[in-house]
Amino acid sequence: MDFNTALSGLRAISSQLSVISNNIANASTTGFKSSRAEFADVYANTAFGSGNTAIGSGVTLASVTQHFSQGQIEFTNNNLDLAVSGQGFFVLSNNGSTAFTRAGAFGVDKNGFIVNDINANLQGYLADASGNITGAQGNLQISNANLPPKATGTVSIDVNLNAQASPPKNAFIPGFTPSQPPDPSTFTSSTSTTIYDSLGNSHILTSYYVKGHQSNSWRVFVGIDGTDVTPTPATPPAGVPPVPYPTGEIPAPFTLVFDTSGGYIPNNPTNHPMYYGPGPVTNTTPGLVTSGTLSPLTLNSLTINGVAIDASTGVSDIVSTTDNAASAIAIATAINQSSSLHGVAASINPTSVDLGIPTFGDLAAGDFTINGVPIIGVSGNIGQLLGLINAQTPTTGVIASQPGGAGTAVILTAGDGRNVQLITDGTTVSGGTFANFDLNGGIALNEVERSTVSLSAPNNQAIILAGTNPGQVGFISGPQAGIVQNNSDVVTITGWTPSGGAAGPQPVSINFASSTQYGAPFSILGLDQNGYTTGRLSGVNIGSDGVLLAQYSNGQSLALGQIALANFNNEQGLSPIGNTTWVDTFSSGPALIGAPGTADLGVIQSGALEDSNVELTNELVNLIVAQSNFQANAQSIKTAETVTQAIINL
Repeated sequence: MDFNTALSGLRAISSQLSVISNNIANASTTGFKSSRAEFADVYANTAFGSGNTAIGSGVTLASVTQHFSQGQIEFTNNNLDLAVSGQGFFVLSNNGSTAFTRAGAFGVDKNGFIVNDINANLQGYLADASGNITGAQGNLQISNANLPPKATGTVSIDVNLNAQASPPKNAFIPGFTPSQPPDPSTFTSSTSTTIYDSLGNSHILTSYYVKGHQSNSWRVFVGIDGTDVTPTPATPPAGVPPVPYPTGEIPAPFTLVFDTSGGYIPNNPTNHPMYYGPGPVTNTTPGLVTSGTLSPLTLNSLTINGVAIDASTGVSDIVSTTDNAASAIAIATAINQSSSLHGVAASINPTSVDLGIPTFGDLAAGDFTINGVPIIGVSGNIGQLLGLINAQTPTTGVIASQPGGAGTAVILTAGDGRNVQLITDGTTVSGGTFANFDLNGGIALNEVERSTVSLSAPNNQAIILAGTNPGQVGFISGPQAGIVQNNSDVVTITGWTPSGGAAGPQPVSINFASSTQYGAPFSILGLDQNGYTTGRLSGVNIGSDGVLLAQYSNGQSLALGQIALANFNNEQGLSPIGNTTWVDTFSSGPALIGAPGTADLGVIQSGALEDSNVELTNELVNLIVAQSNFQANAQSIKTAETVTQAIINL
């Protein structure tokens, strides 16, 4: 009997016992993978073969294989404790050497780099200053620096505007300031949200919503810290002036328009701006008639704020006070029958329609009425009339202006910019269809131009009071000043410079695209903006995709990087180097590195560690079996010794 055969068995079993003991010793080692001793028999061969009578020469340790099966995941209270659920290894870098591990017990060093117990750096995909993952690999780091502030650039306001609301009776006065805020009676609803400048200082942006007389329309005015910053209006169509304010400035409202179902009607940025004003008409001026009975003057489909006005009256060659009064009554009655809808009222004296005042006449107290409110004052001229009208604006909602200067037309405009416009002028009417009346009663006219006034566009036609003599007024239709809606769904504030030394001017874009107009109380559906103040690091969350997301005290979050995982074509080819790490070899093939959850890589479980995959019960059973095998091989040696001794004793 060959002693070497038994000795090879003892040596192999000893190795197996070492492997089993190592497994048992590392039963609690994080990320440890168990091993198994594998044997091969040994035969002696000659150049002529061993034949059928060959006897084996023992056993040898063929290899020690590792089992990379998933270990049980145990949860911890540390977000930097990481476990891989599925295939893959964490990638480590230590002094330029790359290693791989399943042990995810990490922390940070004094510089904020994520390291393990032997100060090897965790590798991943780095992020830029804006939190975008760049794809470049390197050492992952958690910076304790404060998050710098970001100036607000966009604001999203989603509201439901009450479709049942009525237009305010008082006009909204632009140019408001903290000391002179808007009168609550001049707007329908409002919203406020906090925005930030480049230094992180907070400011209050307030939007005021004014229900328009035109169906399903609202005007928006914007203030920041109580100061009017409403943006400039869009460019009106060629030849159409925008509606001026009493002081001559051009208004800058943004108009929200809704369909009949309450949905917001977006604008097409590629089209021209949407214009809300009188539509173009074909104007004709008939010749003078010097004798005979004139045809009745008919207001065909005259529209004020979308409400049709119909009235008829007849006039003769010689205009008498009685005839004028009848004409005035017919016109004023037709207008006032629908004043609750279109928001414009007309009043009459026995010999006049109180819609305007002659340029060169005197103004007597009570002779001028707007929306039922008498404009009280002493006799005066047009300049004094402007002041008297605008003094009553908060009550009447009508603004008077003379944008062309002295001697030109005076325009009366309702507060929302879309109401009927009334103009009195001392010059000859041209470019429009008109009919004149003598309202003073003191001027005898022996001829009157007559015509039918036909206003073709359905919305916002202008009415102009004009005449060839101080006492004459007339109706005219045609393109007049109106409101232009921007050709984008975004209101952009461009002229605001924050106080306190912040960078300016700071543009702010406001989007109302998700707003609605339903028959329900005003409600705020959403307020959002993209600015914030500075923030301190308050924590780090790691997602299943391995993205490190820093959380800051200002409620913001920023991606710091993404953990990288590595996989191999042949895990058994990895070479263990201690500290539960491996290096790649020619047998394992190169590392295949990617983001967690991609290809065949597993996902990351934060706040958890992977236990050793050693099964103690199996190892103890294997230990008993190995011990029996060792004793059996030892018995083989003892038997061989007994046989040898018997031979010696012969």
